[in-house]
Amino acid sequence: METVKSEWIELQKAKDREFNKYYKMKVFSYNQNGETDTLMTPYDSIRYHRMILQTGMLSVDPKTGEIKTWVGGANYKYFQFDHANKSVARQVGSTFKPFLYALSIERGVSPCHKIIDRPVTFEAGTFGLYRSWTPKNSNNSYSGAAYDLKLALKQSKNSISAYLMKDLGSVEPLREFVENMGIDIERIPAKPSICLGAADLSVFEMTGAYTAFANAGRYTEPYFISKIEDKNGNVIYEKVPDQKEVLSQAAAAAMVNLLKGVVSGAGGFGGIKSEVGGKTGTTNDHTDGWFMGVTPNLVVGTWVGGDDRWIRFRTITYGQGARMARPIFSDFLSRLEKDNLIDVTARFERAIGDDEGIEMNCALYEYNGDEETEWLDSLSNGTEDDFNSDFGNEF
Repeated sequence: METVKSEWIELQKAKDREFNKYYKMKVFSYNQNGETDTLMTPYDSIRYHRMILQTGMLSVDPKTGEIKTWVGGANYKYFQFDHANKSVARQVGSTFKPFLYALSIERGVSPCHKIIDRPVTFEAGTFGLYRSWTPKNSNNSYSGAAYDLKLALKQSKNSISAYLMKDLGSVEPLREFVENMGIDIERIPAKPSICLGAADLSVFEMTGAYTAFANAGRYTEPYFISKIEDKNGNVIYEKVPDQKEVLSQAAAAAMVNLLKGVVSGAGGFGGIKSEVGGKTGTTNDHTDGWFMGVTPNLVVGTWVGGDDRWIRFRTITYGQGARMARPIFSDFLSRLEKDNLIDVTARFERAIGDDEGIEMNCALYEYNGDEETEWLDSLSNGTEDDFNSDFGNEF
């Protein structure tokens, strides 16, 4: 036994000697070649590559489900791991909130309904909770002002999402709703914290689910293989778009309006010609950054983060979806427009204001001279609040 132990110790020492030696090697780099020559120990090389931010991106035609773009990571040579795969799930943050808003609108909540920004408590014994839970806004404060749904989603107010969640009376309607949009219900905790995005989902699932907003309420399952032929050219398989109506056209149109409001005035969209909407997501401790973008003919899901969840930004200044993931989307869309690979004249299928439309002109419900109205106007015309989408305190 002592012999085995001493041999093991010697092997560990030999391993440490080799892994702490400096070698000439190539490592990943954000340059044109994707790599650079350096002098580094194997240990340092492992640490270095673990600290590189990764990305997963998927773009889908919302009407057919055809996957147009699949980006699995920052560089295949150095990181042979697919972050867009359905089996790879990360916390989605506020990109989940549009599902809650859509369900609330579908159940009769007007987008112009004013909700006070104040604490909302889920009492112990309700929603399956053992103790009470009061979610906080990302800045740990409440304004006491009234928000319509458009401004609430733009500001990503946790208090408003908590109000809508509590109004449902149970988490099950929301879980079942997103299941109809292609999301694995087993990944959705049966807890009210899902209203803030406390669920681990894949880029694949999220992109598929957002097709319902861009496709007039019809969820379209993403697919990669459109047709298979044998050696003689006979078609042995041909994909038929798998669609399911999960949302009324009017509610879907209202959600498009809300998502367009989120990106209105946001940085990086100045030169975009396409009609576009979207939502950012930022998770606890600034670990994951998301951006879900919708256009009439393309839905794009983008996630950015480290392979290990302990890799994070120190503050929300850079550790947020607006800084981590949104620039990838806006750059991608700009390049598509520049190369004429997307129809910039396309418009979402259903416009607000027709016979089944949902009223979105919330100015009709304002009162001249009202202090609250003036405060809301100042917010709407100002700079958006960097997508406040942290969870506050989890339970």
